Amino acid sequence: MSGDRKLVLFVDDEAMMLSSLRRVLRPQQERWDMRFESDPRAAIELARETRFDVIVSDLRMPVLNGIEMIGRMRETGSNDTEYMLLTGNADLASAIDAINETGVFRFLTKPCASENLIEAIEVALAAVAARREQPGHMATAALAAMTPAVAVVDGAGKVVYFNESADEVLKSHRGIVVDRNGTVYVSGTQARTEFREAVKKAAEEMDVSPKFVTVSDPEDFEPLMAVITPVGQGRAAIMFTVPGRSVPPSVDSLVELFGLTRVEAVLAQTIASGGTVEDAATNCNVTLETARTYLKRIFQKLGVRRQVDLVQLILTTPAALIRSR
Repeated sequence: MSGDRKLVLFVDDEAMMLSSLRRVLRPQQERWDMRFESDPRAAIELARETRFDVIVSDLRMPVLNGIEMIGRMRETGSNDTEYMLLTGNADLASAIDAINETGVFRFLTKPCASENLIEAIEVALAAVAARREQPGHMATAALAAMTPAVAVVDGAGKVVYFNESADEVLKSHRGIVVDRNGTVYVSGTQARTEFREAVKKAAEEMDVSPKFVTVSDPEDFEPLMAVITPVGQGRAAIMFTVPGRSVPPSVDSLVELFGLTRVEAVLAQTIASGGTVEDAATNCNVTLETARTYLKRIFQKLGVRRQVDLVQLILTTPAALIRSR
């Protein structure tokens, strides 16, 4: 286990170079969890399985050079990883191209003094940490706590992030397909075209209006509505909703918001979920008459007179947006 140590991967086809790196970087073991790989193809697989903070690679390697390897890593690895290249003086032009083509964070000429390598890795780690602390990451944490199903995709529809609610939708709704590359598609020729074009446009333009696409499920009569809107940085957000279906807040939220007892909160939640008073009595383990008495108390506490008003009040409270834990 790496614990709080930063994950750093070194890739070089020369065993002597990797051995030298191990030796000079040994004092950093308490701060960095370091991995060393001589095969760029194996390194790609390793990067797919492990979220490295920094990857340092030699430029000239057989089978795949450093630029090609990094390009493939970017397709399947973490968006937070920073990449660095070790190059010879004759390769500087290629290294500069790598910065433009693959977004390499920095290149270092060989031979590279250990203190210069350590300093460069520290700078890269600081950049990773700063990016993870930006509001975008806090927004991701906020989305994870939300009931609405939200996925963030790039212009080609490849999933960048989805919250738990979206994960449930993507797994259960037959009208939505996520292929082996992580790209989202929807069923139906017309819907598929509308969906693809809407995602592409939202990723490219910030000032477009939200696009609504109805997604049918071949095995379900209940369609989904996909709402596609731009979020910047070449990405689009997709919110999946079932028209007419809402999820009531948790029992704890109802207790906190309205000052209900737990039994009253369970009863109110059952009614808001579409259950009957009889269902509520069963869920609360009370008689039907007692459930009706509780319901009258709930009406008084919430200032409503009818069940329909109770349901509307509960489903429109902000707590309905928070996932129950």
